[in-house]
Amino acid sequence: MRALELRDEDRERIRELEELSSKAEGGDKDARRELRLALRESSPRVVARCSDFAGNFRRILAKTASAGDTLLQEALEARMEGMREEIAGPNPSPLEILLTERVVSCWMLVELLEALNSAYYVRDTGGKRVDVRYFLQMVKVLDSAYRRYLASIQTLARVRKLQGGTNVQYNTLVTRR
Repeated sequence: MRALELRDEDRERIRELEELSSKAEGGDKDARRELRLALRESSPRVVARCSDFAGNFRRILAKTASAGDTLLQEALEARMEGMREEIAGPNPSPLEILLTERVVSCWMLVELLEALNSAYYVRDTGGKRVDVRYFLQMVKVLDSAYRRYLASIQTLARVRKLQGGTNVQYNTLVTRR
């Protein structure tokens, strides 16, 4: 998303903030005060990058899903970045940016949970399989994540329709099991 791309001075500012943060974590009370002031004086792009929970969450999910495979981890992160840009479109509103972050994060969570649950079906494992009750609980977790994923897509479509920028059609009927 072009709205959150960093310039060189932003990257330098983030490095300065990280140094202050390290000092503050080490117990330097003056550094904490300086960090707070420096954040207030930073650009919105810098603050957004430093507080990017969604990005950190996606990186954690990619690392977990990759199980130590560096290529897979980097590919997942690149794929999610591509999805963010594609879903957000060329000039996303702030609300579209937030919803795009949610869609991509939920997609990664659903993919990870499906991968973890698929391990239950592997027959040739030499080890002990998980108890069926645990598996059924994990299926409920997956179902919940999937519903949040679909809800985020639906909400993004609804916002775009209300903004009048696109001709999106969606079904608002949600069925409960």
